[in-house]
Amino acid sequence: MEYQLTVEDVYPEGGRKQLLMHIAHQKTNILTMVYDVLLHTARLESNGDRRLFMVYQQGKRHPKIIFKNEYGFDAGIIETTNTGGEFGSLSFFEVTYFYNLSYKEDGFLAVYKNTNEKPLISFTMEVSATTTLGNFASNRLPEDYFYCLLMGICWYLQLPVKAANYFTPDFNVPHTQTVYH
Repeated sequence: MEYQLTVEDVYPEGGRKQLLMHIAHQKTNILTMVYDVLLHTARLESNGDRRLFMVYQQGKRHPKIIFKNEYGFDAGIIETTNTGGEFGSLSFFEVTYFYNLSYKEDGFLAVYKNTNEKPLISFTMEVSATTTLGNFASNRLPEDYFYCLLMGICWYLQLPVKAANYFTPDFNVPHTQTVYH
């Protein structure tokens, strides 16, 4: 499945720069993230679920990117020193995901459960004229925006998709099974 990512600048009444990101599948919005550049926070919304996450960089010699939820508890981590080659890794709520680093050249990003398997989600990036993910290395977008984007995708992958009702053959009693992405 290929998804489409769009990013645009938003300047609300308060005047702080925010980036609004949408991921759509077949023209249906499945994930929205509002990243506040000054506060380094990401507000995520998908299927009626809403969360707030903050991103911090800890450590000088061995830097780590830490995500905290709205209550201040650790939710995820990216250890930048362990991301060699063309893949990086992100642990989010104790589940590890891998992502490709070719987004800088071709505007394509994929998230994997294991690097030798098919991606769980992949998408092309389309951005407004004022910001370009292709120039990510030249710091036109804050570095932690990209980390929040990855964290938001991993959060989306952990959301339940739907509850499927089924009957057990022995008792004819309905049960609910939760299906994840």
